[in-house]
Amino acid sequence: MPKQGDLIWINSEPHAGHEYGAHDVSAGNTFRPMLVMSDFAYNQRTGMIVGFPITHTTHISKPFQFELSGHKISGHVILTGLLGYDYLARAGKTVDHVSAKELLQAKRAVKDIFGFLD
Repeated sequence: MPKQGDLIWINSEPHAGHEYGAHDVSAGNTFRPMLVMSDFAYNQRTGMIVGFPITHTTHISKPFQFELSGHKISGHVILTGLLGYDYLARAGKTVDHVSAKELLQAKRAVKDIFGFLD
């Protein structure tokens, strides 16, 4: 089970409505990279993860995204919405972990989304 700050691949198809997805199913391209933000205890207890999607192309500017480099997954972490997936049912695979600085930036975005106070 992944931990907060892990970079994962997860099967995002089929998707519906405004969910991130629309990968090429016929080419077997159904997996999307994500940055896990949910805590290990939650992930383990529920089998679910909550995290930010990662994309290679974005029109979203900073501070609503940051670029990952030097990891097994590269791209832009989109900090405008959290996604939830069943890690087990969607064949999730943990491949790397972000730096403390990157995780802190993502945690600040979670605080902004929900209006948490210090």
